[in-house]
Amino acid sequence: MMGNQGYLEANDRLLQELDRSGQRKQLPTRGEISLSSNDYLNLSRHPQLIEKGIDELRRSGTGATGSRLLSGNHPLNRDLEVAIASFKNGPSALVFSTGYQANLSTIGALAELVDIFYSDALNHASLIDGLRLARKETIVFPHNDVQWIERDLEVRARSTGTSPRFMVVTESLFSMEGDMAPLRKLSDLVDARDGLLLVDEAHATGTVGKEGRGGFEQEGLSWDPDRVLVTGTFSKAMGGLGGFTVCHPDYRELLISRGRGFVYSTALPPAVLASNLEALRILGAGNDLVKALSQRVSELREALGAPAGQSPIIPIRGEKKALASFQEYLLESALWAPLIFPPTVPEGSERIRLSVTLGWETDWIRRIGEAFHRETGLQAG
Repeated sequence: MMGNQGYLEANDRLLQELDRSGQRKQLPTRGEISLSSNDYLNLSRHPQLIEKGIDELRRSGTGATGSRLLSGNHPLNRDLEVAIASFKNGPSALVFSTGYQANLSTIGALAELVDIFYSDALNHASLIDGLRLARKETIVFPHNDVQWIERDLEVRARSTGTSPRFMVVTESLFSMEGDMAPLRKLSDLVDARDGLLLVDEAHATGTVGKEGRGGFEQEGLSWDPDRVLVTGTFSKAMGGLGGFTVCHPDYRELLISRGRGFVYSTALPPAVLASNLEALRILGAGNDLVKALSQRVSELREALGAPAGQSPIIPIRGEKKALASFQEYLLESALWAPLIFPPTVPEGSERIRLSVTLGWETDWIRRIGEAFHRETGLQAG
């Protein structure tokens, strides 16, 4: 029998292994400025969001006090759902406590509708965990390789005589690569092969597309709610907290009953709902913030010699020693650029993830460019 000391010794061995593999994580200090924030539009500090949140805090208190199926279904939930569905050009939506819960719940609830999931090799952990919990066959396909999925479906159809019911699961703007999914090809695939498509727009919302509506807007696509579900979060470009799924009203009804993260989680506080609504109102009123972010992104890409693009996520790759030196040089200006290790990224692809926000100052871009060009062998984008 293992005593308390035995457990602590086993725990210590695990920590030592994390140290050896470079996977042990530490919380950043408070005295440094993060260059990897997801507050792309700097809305977390917007005075109108703060004012709306304070007003609702005084009116409704600090917490929701229960799940939405019990005591936590404040009317602002429905207002927010109408607003996010409209912003995403969809028919209906459901709001969750986090984007993580939105992905877990949506995949889990719809698992009974499909036989096979196809998951992009670089999908976020929330999508991967949702697929694991779904307990259905999951095929991981090479990043953004739509033809690979088509070939696999053809092989399965020839061997069984029938086409499987399937769902493709992908991010829209990939959080560690900074590249976009081929949404047009994926949409054509599920139309032609009678499948479903789940697109996580956590990082694309508010950052890409002329009005910041995401990847579908950027590609000039409308999307079919019979076949496509869009998930995302209010915690990144919108500066708040919470997740959402925009989908056909019938899928929404299924999520209310079978989405475990929805059923068994405390709802968002009303003050958070109010500030999320204000963020959507600001985004819907014009694209000034999106244009300003795009300009800031262009400035950094030019300073680094990176390819042009609207994505605010710019990975810096290279040897670990060069990455560490780049990081140390920035720290001299109290700028913190975290080094990303496996399993967050594939083995051998360590990187520093820069994510441009409207909170950045021009001098930071100059400093980042200087640090980047001091090292040899670094690649941006």
